[in-house]
Order: sequence, then C-alpha cells, then structure tokens
Amino acid sequence: MITVRLPDGRSVNVNTNDQEVARRTAKKYLDENPLIERGAQLGEEDVSAIGDIGRGIGAGLVSATEGITTLPMELLGSEEESIQTVRNFFDKYKPDTQTEVGKAARFIAQFAAPGGIAAKAAKGLGSAGKLGATVGADIAATTPDVETLGDFFEAGPTKRIDTSDLDGAELAAANLSNRLRVGAEGAAVVLGVPAIAKLGAKSVGAGLDAFAGTDFAKAAAQAIRDPETPFSGVGVKPDLENPTFMQRQVQRLQKVGRKYLTMQGELPDRFTAQYDALRVSQIAAQNSQARQAVEQIENALSFANKNQGLFNNQDRSRILDTLNDFLFAENADMRPGGLSREAIRNNAARELKEVSDIISQNAPKTLFGNKKELTLFDSATNFRNQIDGLSDSVKDILADGLQSEESKKSLLDAIGANKEFYGMRLYRATREPGYIDSITPEKTNLAVKELVETSKGLDEANVLDEAGAMELLNDMVQGNYNNALVKPRDVVDTPTLKGVSQGMLKARKLDDLPAVRDFLGEYTGAKDVMMRFRPERIRVRDIGEQEAGLRTKMVETVDIMSKHIAKANYYNNLIKYNDSLPDGAKFIFDTIPPDGVGKYSRIGSEAGSALSEITPSQKARFGRLAGKYIKNDYKAALEGNSEMFDLSKGSIPLYSTFLGLKGMSQLAKTVYSPITQIRNATTALFFALANGNVGGADSFAKAFSTVFSNLNQRLTSPGKVHATLKEAQDHYNDMIELGVVNTNAKVGEFESLLNDAAEGTGLGSGLFKKAQGLQNGFAAKLYQASDDQWKVYSYEMELGRLENIFAKNPNTALPVSDPRNFTEFGPLIRASDLTPDQLKLAMKREAAEIVKDTVPNYSRVPEFIKRLRQMPFGNFVAFPAEMIRTSSNILGRSIKEIASESPELREVGMRRLTGLMAVNAAIPLSLQAAGTILTGADQEQIYAYKRSMAADWDRNSTLIPLATDKNGKVTDFYNFSYTNPYDYVGRPVAAVFNAVNNGITKEADLSEIAFNASWDAGAEFFSPFMSESIITEKIVDLARNSTTFDRPIYREQDTLGTKIGKGFAHLADGIMPGISPVDVTTSPTSFMPFSVSLSLRDFPKAVASVATQDAKLGVTKQGYRLDPVQEFTEALTGVKSIKPRVDRVLYYRALEAGKNVRDAGGIFNQVAKTRGNVDAETTTQAFITANEQRFKALRDLNMAIEDAKTLGLSTTEIIKPLKEAKTPNLGMVMAGRFKAFFPSGETISIALRGNEDKLSNPLDFESIGEQYAQFQGAPLRPKAQAAQEAAAQPAPAPQGAPQSGPAQPSTAPVAPQMPSLFNRASQFLRQQEEEKLMGGS
Repeated sequence: MITVRLPDGRSVNVNTNDQEVARRTAKKYLDENPLIERGAQLGEEDVSAIGDIGRGIGAGLVSATEGITTLPMELLGSEEESIQTVRNFFDKYKPDTQTEVGKAARFIAQFAAPGGIAAKAAKGLGSAGKLGATVGADIAATTPDVETLGDFFEAGPTKRIDTSDLDGAELAAANLSNRLRVGAEGAAVVLGVPAIAKLGAKSVGAGLDAFAGTDFAKAAAQAIRDPETPFSGVGVKPDLENPTFMQRQVQRLQKVGRKYLTMQGELPDRFTAQYDALRVSQIAAQNSQARQAVEQIENALSFANKNQGLFNNQDRSRILDTLNDFLFAENADMRPGGLSREAIRNNAARELKEVSDIISQNAPKTLFGNKKELTLFDSATNFRNQIDGLSDSVKDILADGLQSEESKKSLLDAIGANKEFYGMRLYRATREPGYIDSITPEKTNLAVKELVETSKGLDEANVLDEAGAMELLNDMVQGNYNNALVKPRDVVDTPTLKGVSQGMLKARKLDDLPAVRDFLGEYTGAKDVMMRFRPERIRVRDIGEQEAGLRTKMVETVDIMSKHIAKANYYNNLIKYNDSLPDGAKFIFDTIPPDGVGKYSRIGSEAGSALSEITPSQKARFGRLAGKYIKNDYKAALEGNSEMFDLSKGSIPLYSTFLGLKGMSQLAKTVYSPITQIRNATTALFFALANGNVGGADSFAKAFSTVFSNLNQRLTSPGKVHATLKEAQDHYNDMIELGVVNTNAKVGEFESLLNDAAEGTGLGSGLFKKAQGLQNGFAAKLYQASDDQWKVYSYEMELGRLENIFAKNPNTALPVSDPRNFTEFGPLIRASDLTPDQLKLAMKREAAEIVKDTVPNYSRVPEFIKRLRQMPFGNFVAFPAEMIRTSSNILGRSIKEIASESPELREVGMRRLTGLMAVNAAIPLSLQAAGTILTGADQEQIYAYKRSMAADWDRNSTLIPLATDKNGKVTDFYNFSYTNPYDYVGRPVAAVFNAVNNGITKEADLSEIAFNASWDAGAEFFSPFMSESIITEKIVDLARNSTTFDRPIYREQDTLGTKIGKGFAHLADGIMPGISPVDVTTSPTSFMPFSVSLSLRDFPKAVASVATQDAKLGVTKQGYRLDPVQEFTEALTGVKSIKPRVDRVLYYRALEAGKNVRDAGGIFNQVAKTRGNVDAETTTQAFITANEQRFKALRDLNMAIEDAKTLGLSTTEIIKPLKEAKTPNLGMVMAGRFKAFFPSGETISIALRGNEDKLSNPLDFESIGEQYAQFQGAPLRPKAQAAQEAAAQPAPAPQGAPQSGPAQPSTAPVAPQMPSLFNRASQFLRQQEEEKLMGGS
C-alpha cells in the first residue's frame, strides 16, 4: 500500500508496491475526481426561484417525454423492471427542483407542452375534439410522481391508487388508472377554469358598469370637478372649457409653468400645439412609407448580394442602375442613344420585373413556412407613386398666391415638368464634413472644363476661364449655391423647414452640369457618370456608392417634400382653427385688435421692427400666416424662434462630446440590453391596464400584425387580420400620422442626444454620426416595436369603446380632444350631426388623442424637459415626466367620463379609474400578498429586509417573496417595481410610509421621522431628474478616484499605465452594451496596452463553467456561485430575483456603524482640541452631539441585528460577521444597550493645555458627567427592550397569605459609575485651578 499526496492536499492510498503505478493511479484519480472548493459548488443558498423555474420547465419536459415513452409499455404489459429502467434513464436527465415555484413550473410544463401540441393538431375537430386531444395528452404525459387534487385533500374520485405494495398486473392496472384520474382532473380544469375566469371578469365588469350608472358615482365625479374644489384642475383641461380659470391663477407662475412644463409652451393654446405635433406626425408617416419601400428594396438587393450563383457583381450594379432609371430617369440628351426618359423608364420597368421574378422564385421560406416577400418592381412602383403624390401636393400649395412668380415658376419647372421622374438633388459636399478631402484632382479638372465649355457663347461678363471656374467651384463646395440650404436633419427641426422652403423654391442650376454634380458628390444610384463633352463617360461608380446614393436620394426626397407640405398644412390649419373660435378666443388677426396696441406684431416681420413689410421669402416661409397679427408672447414660438437653452451649441469645450457619450450609454443600456428589451415589452402592457383596456384578443392580434409586419417587412399575422403586407404597413403609417407610434420617450431622448453630439463641434462627432445609424438598426426597431405594440392595442381598444358608445346611444355628446375635430365638427361630437364616414374619422382621431394623452409619448414632452437631456444629471428624464403627465390625465379623464351625462361614457370612466387604481395599488399589493401566502413568508420579513438589508434602489420598491427555506424564512424576492412603470408615481408615497414605519420601529424621534420621510419622498421624486447620469457618474468617479460605494478605482501605488487602464475600464463600463459578453477590466498579465483586459460577464461565465466542467469559472467577482439555469432564465424572461445575503450585508452594516461611531467621537475631539477660544458650554454640546450620533449609529446596527434575526439568522451566524467587521462594543450592541462615548485622557489633556500657540479650552466635567450618566447603558430601543424583558419574565406566582421575612434588596436602577478616567480628569482640573490661585506649582 502506497499513500500518494495529491497537489490539492488530499491523499490517495494505492494498493501496490510500485511507485510508478501508484503515481499513475493517483493522477488518474485526480483527473476523474477533481476537488471542487465549497465556494465553487452550487449550494442551496445559491439556487434562486428564477433559476428553479427554468429547472422546473426542463424537468417537466423530460417528465412528459418519460410519460409518453412508458405509456405504450404499460398498455402492452411490459415487465415493471423494464419500465423502471426507462424511468431511471430519464431521471438522469431530469433537473432537480428545490422550491415550490420550481415544482409548479415543472407541473405546468409537463402538461402544457403536450396539451398545446395536441390541441393544435386537433384544431379542425371542434371544441370536443380539442378537449379530447388535450385529455389524451395529459394521460400520456403523466408519470407516477404526479399528484392530483384528490391526493392533496386525501379524498375524491381523482385520489390516486397507492401502488407501493402492488406488482405485476395489479401494478400495471393501477398505473393506468392513475393516468386516467390525472386526465379526468385535467379535463375538469380545462372546462372549469376559463368559465370561472370569464364569469368573474364579467361579474367585475358588470359591477363597475352598475356602479358607474349610479347617481352617487356621477355626483361624486361632478363634485370633484366643481370649480370650488381643489381638484377642479386635475387632468386634461382645454383652455376653452373654463374661461375663468386663467383669471383665478397667479398669472406669472401660470405662464412660467405653461412655458416649461407643458406641451403648449409659448403657443396660444393646447390645440395649436397639437396641430404642430400633427405636422411632425404627417412628416414621419411619409418618411415611414419611404423607409418601408427602401427596406423592401434593400432586402431584395441583400438577397441578390448573397446569392452569387444568381447574380454577379456586374448584375448587382446593373440592378441599382436600373432602379435609378426607373425612379429618377435623366434627361434624354444626357443618355447615350438619345432615348427619352419615358423609354428609359419603361426599359427599366421591364428589367425590374424580370429580376423580381428570379428573386421571388428563389426566395427562402420563413420559419412559418411562407416565402419572404422580396420584390424590386412593386416596392419601386409604390415609392414612385408616393413621390408623385407629394409632387401634386406641393403644386397645390402654390394656390395660396403668396410665393413670388419667380419661385412659383421655378417649382413648377422642377416638379411639374419632371412628373414621374422628380427627385431632389443632394450632395455630399453639404452633408459630409470630410468629403472635401476626398475630391480628386481628376474630378476637379473635369468640373472646371465643364464650366468653361458651358460658359462659351454667354455674355462676356459670364464667360469663365479656368481661374474663374476654380473660384466658382470653391464657393460651391462650401455650400454657396442655390441648393445649399437643402440640409435635412431631423423631422422636427424647425430651422430645417425654413431652409427647405427657401432652398426648394429656388431654381436648380446644376441639372445640366453632370461633372460639377459629380465634383460635389451627388447622391444617385446611376452606374455611369456621363458628361456633356468628351469624354462622355467620366467614371463608373462602385456598388457601395450606388447603394448609398440611391438610398439617400430616395429617403431625403420624401423627407424634404413632406416637410414642405406639412408646414403649409400646419399654417392653413391654424387659420381654419382660429376662424372657428369665438371672437374672444381668437389669437390671429388681420388688423391690430382695439386693445392690442403695443402687444401685437406681424408674423414674418423683422426683429426690432414689428410692423415692417413682409418680404417675399417670409411669405413663402409662413404661407397664409404671413403678415397676420399675433400677440408678442406667441410670435417667437409660432415662428419657430422660441428661446430655449441649447448646451450642445454652447462655448463649453467638448460638451457635445459628453452629450454623445451620454446618448451612447443610454443606447447601450436599453436597446442593446436583452433584459431591458424584454422589460420594455412587459412594462408597456401596464399602460393599457392603467386605462382599463383588458381583453380584446382581436385588438391585440391586429396590433401585433401591424407593428411586427412593419418590423420584419413581411406579413406577420397570428389572427390573419391583414390580408397583405401592404395593408399592414398602411395601417402602421396611419398610426404614425395619428401620432400613436414611433413616440417612445426613452428612444426619443437618446436619439436627440446623439443628434446634438453629431451636429456639435466636439471630439468624436464622426463616431456619433455612426451611432445615429444604430437608431435604425434592428435592435432599435425591436425596442420601438415592443412599445408600439401596446400603443396600437390601446388605440384599437379606445376606438372600440367609442364605437360601442355611439352604437348604444347615438345621441351621446362626446367632448373633442383632437384639434381637427374641433375645427371641422365643433366642441362636441354627435353621431346625428355627422355622416358615417365623418363619424368614423372623428372617432379615430379621438381614440388617438386619448392614447397620446394617457400613454407616454415623446412628442408630448415639453421642450424644456427635452432640453434637460443635455444636463450632466438625470437619466431618461422624459420618461418620468411623461409618467406624471399621463397618470394625471388618466385620473382627470376618468373623472370627466364618470361625471358625464352619458351612461356609456360613465362605464368607460369607471373602468379607466379602476385600471389606474389597479396598477398603482391593487396589482402590486395583491402580488405581494399572494407571494407571502404561497411561500409562507410574512410581512415583517419584507419590512426587515427593506429596512436594513436592501440596496438603496430596492428599499421603496414592491418586493414579492418567491421562495422560503424549511423554516419559512425568505430566500428569494422579486422586485416588481422593475415591471410596473407606474411604480415611479407611487414611490414618494412608499418612501413616506417606509420612513415612518422604520422610524417607529427604530423608535426614532418624531423630528427625525418627519425629516427622513420628507427627504426620502423628495429623493424618489426628483431622482430621475437630479441624479448623476450614467456617464456623468463614471467621469465624476474618475475625478474623485472613488465609486459611489466608496471603492477606489485605482490604488495610489499603481503605475501610471495601470491607473490609465483602470480609469478607461471604469469609463467603458458606462457605455458597454448589455448584450456584450465581456466587461473591460485590467490584469497585470494582460498583453493589451495599460494592462487592459476583458473578463466574461455572469451569463457567459455560467455557460463556460458548464461547457468546460470547470466549476471555478462559475464564481462571480463577489464570490457567489452562478446558477447556469438561473442566468439563462433571467436572460430569456428579463426577470431577476434578489437573494437576501443577510450575513454579507450585516458585515458591511457593521463596518458602516464602526465608521459612524469613529466620526461621532471626532465631533467632540475636533471641538475640544481647537486652538482658538472655545467655552465650556460649546464643548459640552459637542459631547452631547457626539453621543447622539454614536447612539443613532449603534441603534441602527442593533436594528439591523434584529432584522437579521427576523430573516432567519441565528445568534452565532450574526456574531460571526460582526466580529469580522470589528464591531465596537459588540456585547452591548447585541444586548441592545448603549456604550456611551467619553473622551480619552490625551484629548482632555490637549483640551486643557494652554501654551504659546494654543488657548486652553475649559471642560465642564459636572455637566459632561451628568450627560454621560444619562447616555451610558441606555436601551437603544426602549420599547422593544421593555417588550423583550416582559416576554422573558416568568408568570407571576399565585399570591398566598402574606409571610414575614427579611426585607428584599432594592431593584431600582443604579446610575452608571463614571470611568476612572473621569475621576482623573476631575483631579487634574482641580490641580490646575489650585495652581492658578497659588501662583505656581
């Protein structure tokens, strides 16, 4: 026997005398049985309920397979041993579940998966067939360990037969019988649960409707809306509804609040602002339609690029050239052969059809079996029709007669004469800052030659030589030509509209100068650059330049034209709206009103000259509004010149770079985070719930099909609600034009930040322009789509409500919210006053307005709030602002509806109010209550965790217990606040409640409780607006070399390179996308500069630990063992659980208490050691303050100890981390008694010493002693201490006859003795006084 010592410390006894054999045997044993440290093992404390759900689903699927596999064996009478062998095989692959949640997930998965497949297979057999198939699946999937309700109640027809003492035929018969019992119970559930749920929902709905119909509900709502109550201004309140409202407010505050905190801003009223928002929506709808066509074309081109066997590079270039010819055919004399544009376009159409047929025949199938819709000809035709329609609209604008004849002729020549071929001329020279550096000498020479040749034959003054041509090119490349002002940026950029209206109406001078256009970098999909003079072909564009040029020209042509049309419509709508108002409410006038002297100016007049003549360019810019009179207060906003701070264009160096980093960090943490993507989809559901929009499967199917058909560019229709892709996309574009979709508040904010940075002058503007492109990537579209899905659903539900109201009662008078309805139909909508088509249109508009008023919408965010994005603090400030606005509007609208004379409207209002109460209170509280009941936890554990153990962001959240241990102590929480967006609205209230509750429990002073409640409530409310932004926090951390958790980023002893590397890694953490598998860190062994390295994040670590069988890979930086199933489930669902690591948190609470105790002592020491004059009263007060702060620190630690006991820790488990943290006065803290502070002898000596550079500071030892006596030994929580002592007292003995005996000693408390140090200090003080009196020692 040879004993071999292994490298990991273990020993192996090998039965041999050969050393080599022993060594090889020991090595083999080590390889097959590696030592896994306890820290790398997945212990019970590491298993979360979320991970157990994943394990449960896996176990359920394995069990279902086991049941289906063993059923034929049981039916055929196979030996039980054979059946058991099969079961043992499946047991090896069946994950173990440890929580009740996991067991429930296993049970559901075991029967839901087979039942769903069976029901789908029996789809054509009717309800009975589906039921039979589902029951059959339940019978097949049953395993012996499945329990029934009969087993739980130990009675009933479904109680299973006990098979423990059976064998042979009896056992087989019993197993089959048990399967049938499970199937019978499943049938009862399938039939009963939906019916009960439907009955319950109907009962609740009927109850709400009945209550809404009562006079009490109506009277209550009308009382709330009474002008004499403080609630009269709640919710949406059009200015015209209550003319006296403005008069009863403080004018200045109301004006400032309206300017900065409402959508109206400085515009005359809410409807004017809504018209402005509709202008933006109209532009966005046209751009969406154009993008859809471009994406369809690009999908087809992408297919062509990937299929080298079908199309080579020359073919793909020809396809792009053909597309360009079909959409924007050039003049006949610019093409070889002299073909007309019509002929060129017809030839291109024929070729596109042929290519489309080839692509369609070879298109791959989707996951659902249908072919992808790839077409070039249809998409190009739809796009061309869109431009032609816009061209007709632009020509119609000229009917107002305000453009000059020169402008009008220019536009008609450019658009009218180019009908079916028109496209905007756009150039890289005006759009790409670095383009000038890429201009080749060859391009310049050809452009010069073309200008010189073209000028021949003109007047002598206009003839150009080479020098003159170079000067002209120099001016043109810097934007000094007629088209220079055409610079589309963002669809809501008002200055862009000015440029469009001026630049677009001017004559285009470059049409006949192709070489000059090429010099400027024209965007086009044409393959050849042709020249009027020899050489005819200048050059051939590559495929990349063709693709980018064609795409830009297509999108920007629509963008520019739609902006011009939308602007003209906006001004026309304002005129119509103003004309529909009563005289006292009008705000636009042809002449100055009698009382308007000094208050009005003409629209389009020059600054400083309010009544100056209106120039032709201003007439073209403002259309029918030009020259009208408007109040000075409104003029700047109406003209688009409203002053609002813009830090991106300020003088702060590199500030636009900071804004870009802020935008990129927000983009990375939302769009590119899988968990945030999922949460975005789930939280948006609550916007529908808050308005009482529940049910409506058809509405959900239509919304899903509408949004995701647009996202995927192919028909996605679970309910077959759209017949074609175009039908789905048309509906989506309608939603855009109504302003319902494409309005995500978070997306709008980081898009605006990136736009600010891209247009700024700071470093990295090129990078931020590339980041702008990510906004149109699939991830960003998916993030937007998950939000749009629920907005379209809400729209469909609101529209259904309105249709139902008018169907039930055609006489209903519905107050309007849409400005177009007000202008066209008046303040009330009545079915009897409108045609069916008018009523349908009006209801669509009203449904859209309801959604925009009650669901977060970036277009409704006040401009001031939008500008706050540029501040260094705040993350996604638009979203919490929208939550405040929409919550108020939901409440206000529901009250108005309940107060209505219409019973149908009152029913809608009651459902809306109920929905609001549900998301703010009923749902969170119900889930929390359900969690405590199902897990066996109690509310005190939740309070204890939130009070002492929770992270700051969890303390005022709704925590739901998910699992408990065998003693009923919580082991898992879920933070429901991450799922419920309305949690922000209620957090200040929760903060007040928790502060008061915690203060009472800690027995704090009322003043301290009141302060904490006010502070916490304010912190929760203003945190989204005032807390450091993601990137600001990282920058500030670097400046102070400390994180918000007081951890240094680098050590002072680190090398300069290591410090730079650690700083870079910390900053990179702020912009690393959530989808990234790695974090940027540093490592001494890294081969990268500055020791920078990459480390795996938790999910990849968990996967790697399973793939490599290396348990150490699955340990986090904090030392916790990762659960691979939990990581996968959380990534898939977006749901993360919280494990209360009480012992670890208690350790840090003890460290915090120790620091606070030391700081408290420093309060007295600093005062006592002051070199200047300090009187005895001041030092005594410092002594009192020091003990008060010390008392609070130890009281809070004692509270944490008691909370740890509530959460399941034993005294031994509590003492261990407290000792590790070197907790001061541990014994007294555990006993709940206060160990008071008393200054050291050194401090007393320094305080009393006086010399040439310090005055002596007298100490009132009598007062200090009295205060010490009051503090020392005092209970940290007197009421809790008294309750514990009372509970510990034995029951009093029965009183008998009085007996004589010796007197008992007194039990009165004895005042604590002064420490010997105090006695020494008193003696020292007396000695000093005697020396002063005696004049010496």
